Amino acid sequence: MYRSFSGLYPMHKGWGDWLRGSKKKRYMFLILILFLATIGILYLGTESFQIKKITVVGNEKIKKEDIIKRSGISYKQNILKLDKGLVKERIETIPYLEVMSIKLSYPDEVIITVYERKTVAIIPYLNSYFIIDKDCNIVEITDELDDIGYPLVQDMEIRSFVVGKKLVTEEEYQVKVLSRILESIYQLELENQISEIMMGNPDDIELILTEGIRTRIGQAIEMDKKLIWLKSDKLKEVCQGLTGGILDLSAPSKPVFYPDES
Repeated sequence: MYRSFSGLYPMHKGWGDWLRGSKKKRYMFLILILFLATIGILYLGTESFQIKKITVVGNEKIKKEDIIKRSGISYKQNILKLDKGLVKERIETIPYLEVMSIKLSYPDEVIITVYERKTVAIIPYLNSYFIIDKDCNIVEITDELDDIGYPLVQDMEIRSFVVGKKLVTEEEYQVKVLSRILESIYQLELENQISEIMMGNPDDIELILTEGIRTRIGQAIEMDKKLIWLKSDKLKEVCQGLTGGILDLSAPSKPVFYPDES
C-alpha cells in the first residue's frame, strides 16, 4: 500500500506544477490584454479618428456649408463619439431636408445623404399660404406670394400643421388623395397646365386648367390614364380657344367635353 501511494506521489506533484504554470500563463495573458486595451484607448483618442472630411450628398438648393453647420458636427471631433440620431434631428430642422443616411467612413470621414424636398403645390390657409411637397409635407409658410408658380389646392380641411411635417386634415384620406394626384401631375409634367386642384370632395376631384376649363377626375384611381388625356393632341384641338366648359375624365376610356351652354 505504501509503495503504491509513493508511486503516485510524483504524478500528483507534476499535476500541481502544470496547474501553477497554467495560472501563470493566464495571468500573463490577462496582462497582455489589458496592455493592448490601454494602447487601443490611447490610439482611439489620437487624431487618427478625428473627423477631417464631411461629405454631403443629395442637396441641390440648400448649401453644403449650411447643412454641415446645422448638423453640429465639428472637425477634429472623435468620429466614434458621433451621435447620428442627434445629427439627423438637427439637419431636419431645415424643413426642406430629410436625412436618408449618415455613414462613417473610417477613420475620418462622415457621409451625409439627404433628400431635398421639392415644392409642388400651394395651399391657401386663412391669411397665409402653405408651400408643400408631393408627400404633403409643409416646407414653408408665407404671408405673400410674389409669383404663383404651382397649382393652388383648394378646400383642404386642415386640423393642424407643423413646418417640416406632413399636413394633418380632418380626414387622413384627403391627404393621401392629394399626394396621389400631385405625384401623377408631376410624373406627367402637367404642372404648368393646372391652375387649381379642388379637394372639397376627395371622391370627386376637379382640376381647373390654366385655360379656365374645369376637369372632372372623380376618384383618385387610374390617375395616369385619366391625366394623360391632357397631353393628347386631339383633346387639345377640341379645347382650343375655349375658356369654359367641363372636361370629364372620370371614365379614363371615354373622355367627354361639355362646353358652356352660353
